[in-house]
Amino acid sequence: MPDVGTPFIILGADAVLAALPASPVQLAHACQALGFELAAPATWGDELIAESCLQQLAGYEHATAVMCSCPLVTERLTRASTMLEPFMLTFTSPPVATARYLRAAYEGQALHITYAGACPGADDDLIDARLRPSELLDAFAQSGITLAAQPKSFDALVPLDRRRFYSLPGGTPARDHVERSARRSLIELDGEDVVLELSQRLIEQIPALVDLAVPLGCACAGAGEHALRGKPRAGLLLLEPPRARQKVLDPSLRVEVTQTLIEACALRAAAAEEPTPLEVHMAADATPAPAADDHCDEHEVDQVLETQAPERAAVTMAADDASDVRADAAGESPSDVQAIAILRRRSVSFRSSASASVPRYAMESGEMVPRASLAVVHRALARIASRKAQRQPKIERARRDLSTDLREASSRAVARTPRSLAISAADLPRPVQPPPPARRRLRTMLEL
Repeated sequence: MPDVGTPFIILGADAVLAALPASPVQLAHACQALGFELAAPATWGDELIAESCLQQLAGYEHATAVMCSCPLVTERLTRASTMLEPFMLTFTSPPVATARYLRAAYEGQALHITYAGACPGADDDLIDARLRPSELLDAFAQSGITLAAQPKSFDALVPLDRRRFYSLPGGTPARDHVERSARRSLIELDGEDVVLELSQRLIEQIPALVDLAVPLGCACAGAGEHALRGKPRAGLLLLEPPRARQKVLDPSLRVEVTQTLIEACALRAAAAEEPTPLEVHMAADATPAPAADDHCDEHEVDQVLETQAPERAAVTMAADDASDVRADAAGESPSDVQAIAILRRRSVSFRSSASASVPRYAMESGEMVPRASLAVVHRALARIASRKAQRQPKIERARRDLSTDLREASSRAVARTPRSLAISAADLPRPVQPPPPARRRLRTMLEL
């Protein structure tokens, strides 16, 4: 434990999943036994982010908004350009928001905050140390602390409120709050190509809040190495207490969790230049850089990188996975495949960030909205046109059948039965209606 400051620890969602089958209460007791004075849940940061998101959605000008509280989401949407910036609601990561809340709640007291989790957005000055979930479990084993032997309830300790009111794991507002407060729907994308699905949502301009944290591997939302099978976010909610009926955090503490896209990109660049020990540990299995004895020319690779670095988009995750598979199949090192892939991408044209013209899409109302790419828009329009073409014959056939039925009904004679013909031919007397009753008049004195 550190000598300066009261030791606090923030337990991320992946740390809770890594400790299974031990409950979150047992994990908090184990952290207390390890020497931490307080084990704060990262759900506090989720609550702050979700509340701030609902406040921004109340006066948001665009129909569709994209939730960006995870650096993985921000990096994926800004990989090629920043044309999606008007639709992005960027926030700090849940661990950083929790650390800000703790600093505000214990203002004037020296704190040493440790974060246990794999969120890449936890690289902040407010967090003094970071631990992977596996490193936290190793620390328990070295200290002789058994998670299964810890109490399952807070008997001797004051329990911390781990309930949620506004949020889902990852900081996204709950569906009922989005529908009631922002008059929008919550769309959680889970397809293989989430960027293509997002582009389709932006073109349709449906009032919605789009969240794509889970398919992009957000650890705070329950995805990642320790994710549960099926729906990770729903499985993580089963480990938490029931939802609260009111706010669980102190409303008198004002904590700012919003973040501009420029700040998010600057933090990501600083983290890439000066990685923390945790990030080095996480990147130990990453693809190594091309060495001097590679099959390709090192000078040529450097030249390509220098000319395209300011404006090129990063390679998609699917291409990186495919390069590793090809390297294993061909018996080549991943560095060789990476260098060859870089050279092959020289023919791809990229749009410079300094370009003044941004591709836009004209709606039927005349409003111009940004689009992800020309290919995505053309593909979406072609799909819509094909659906209309498939429905048009059915609509025309239904109209023809209806008009034919109406004409036949007007010209068709009414079928007469023998009984109806006999009744019409017979001269039957009509029933005599009784006369209406006379109005009763009051009698005068003379008549009496």
